[in-house]
Amino acid sequence: MMEENPNVSYEIRVSAGKAGTDPEAPDWEVAELENGVVKDSADIYDNLTLAEAHQIAGMWTKKKEEAEGSAD
Repeated sequence: MMEENPNVSYEIRVSAGKAGTDPEAPDWEVAELENGVVKDSADIYDNLTLAEAHQIAGMWTKKKEEAEGSAD
C-alpha cells in the first residue's frame, strides 16, 4: 500500500565521483526525497552548477507548495 502523504524534500548534494569544490563546476545534483529516501533515480537532476541546483530546488519547492495550497 502506498503512503498517502510522504514527507517530500529536496537535497542539493555533490554528484557521486565529483569533487564538489567549485560552485561553478557541473558537480552538483538535486534529489527529490520521500521520507528521506530517493524513490526513483529519475528524481535526481545532475550535472548542475551549485546556483542551478539551488534554482531547481527552489522551483520544485514552490510547485509543491502551490499544489498543496490548491488541494485545500
